[in-house]
Parts: sequence; C-alpha cells; structure tokens
Amino acid sequence: MEVFSDFEGFDAWMAYHGQHVGEALQTCTGAVETMLSRGFKEPLTGYASHPDEIGATSSLREGMTFRGISSRQRSVMRDIEIICEENRLHSPRIFAAEAVTPFALRLAGLFPRFLGSEYTTDPEKLDWLYPIPREDLCDLSLKSDMFDVIVTNEVLEHVPSIDAALAEIYRVLRPGGWHVGTVPFYYLSEKSERRAILRNDDIVHLLEPEYHGDPMNNEGGALVFEIPGWDIIERAKAAGFSRAFMRHRISATYGVVCENIGGVFTFCCQK
Repeated sequence: MEVFSDFEGFDAWMAYHGQHVGEALQTCTGAVETMLSRGFKEPLTGYASHPDEIGATSSLREGMTFRGISSRQRSVMRDIEIICEENRLHSPRIFAAEAVTPFALRLAGLFPRFLGSEYTTDPEKLDWLYPIPREDLCDLSLKSDMFDVIVTNEVLEHVPSIDAALAEIYRVLRPGGWHVGTVPFYYLSEKSERRAILRNDDIVHLLEPEYHGDPMNNEGGALVFEIPGWDIIERAKAAGFSRAFMRHRISATYGVVCENIGGVFTFCCQK
C-alpha cells in the first residue's frame, strides 16, 4: 500500500487536510501495524526488513529505522526511485548535501556517479573529511547543468539564505532535473519563520536560537536560520523551477509514516 498526493500551495493542502486528516491518520495507523507485523521493502535497494529489525521510536518520521534509514529518508529514496524509473535513468548523476550519513552511504553504494558533500568551517574537521568535498549550498563550486537529481535532507533550514540555496540548486541541475528532500516545515502556515539572519558575517538572532542535530557538530548542533512555510513553493519557482510541490506520502510497502499528519512531506522541484 502506498498513498501520495502532491500539493502546490497552502490552500490546496488546507482543503485536503480539513477533509481527510482523520482518514490519513487511520491509514498511518494501519501502515504502522502492517510494518511491525510484516516488515517493508526499502526503496531503491529492495532490501526486505524483518519486523524485529525495525527501530520503532516515539517519532514515526524520524524512527521506524531499518539499517540506519528512517521513515522520512525512505520517502526521499522512493522519490529518487520514481524519478529514475520515469526518466529511464540507469546511471544518474546525483548530488547530496551529506556524505557521512547512512543515507549518503546507501546512495554511494547504489550510484557510481553519486557525489556527497559536507559543510564545516573547522580546519581539523576539513582534514578529517578529506577527500569528501566541502560545499556551501548557497555558493556551490559545482558546474552548471551537471546533475540529474539533487538531494537535501534536513539541510535547507540551516543555510543563511534558502533563496540563494534554491538558486544554486537550480543552476547545477540539468534541464528537467529534480531536487528532492525533506525540511522541517510549517504545514499549517503560509509564511516561513525567520529565526536568524547573517549580517556582515555576524549571526543576528531574531528568535530564541534553535539547533538541530549535525553529523559534523555532535556537541552543539546546527543553527536553524529559517523554518519554511508554504511560501517556499513560490520561492522555488522564483528561483527558476518549472514545478514545485510538497508530496505527502504514506506507505506500508516502503515504510513511510509520520505522526500528526499521517505521511511524510518531501519537497520536490523540477528544473
């Protein structure tokens, strides 16, 4: 079982949410029961999980882990799988703004032309990362029109300018290429929330500082500059993307579930 719908704006989502949220949560509950009794199939690899291998936690989105991959990450893997199938991409060029995570290592093992990067300003960590490249999403060193797919998982909220990052992602994608990924998202708000800005290389906090986990900074985490709302769709189009939408997915087949709204949102944009 897999159910997904694409939403291009706040009004469309609110109309759906108002009528179908109870149904979505019921579907999610049924999916969780199926996953914990029968397991599920990992997208791209086809790995079959045994129920005993599933790491169930209080967060469905961040949990239901199998071999280090969470529910939300499997949703992104499923989107990559669909893109490859629909475009007959047998050896796609994929760039991900992560390189040392289980997700990135999974993609590196599947796609010979995968490139993953990390970001740090710490010289010691840069030495440790070598030969993994350091890339700034707001100022990529990569050539234009280079990749079929670009992935950002829980990254956009940490860049000083989501608009600059979207423009750079658009630039390095090939015509027809896709950005897919996840981001913390105010699904009941049209407007994004600015929490901090960069002014003359100094961070100015507009709200109480918020930090999320960061594989390159286990002690302090990564500062959140902005939590997107539905206006991120129009901002992606302003960056040049021909299509942009949030995909809401619930899947017992692929192990994708989320608390509160039943399914995982992935942010999808096509050049």
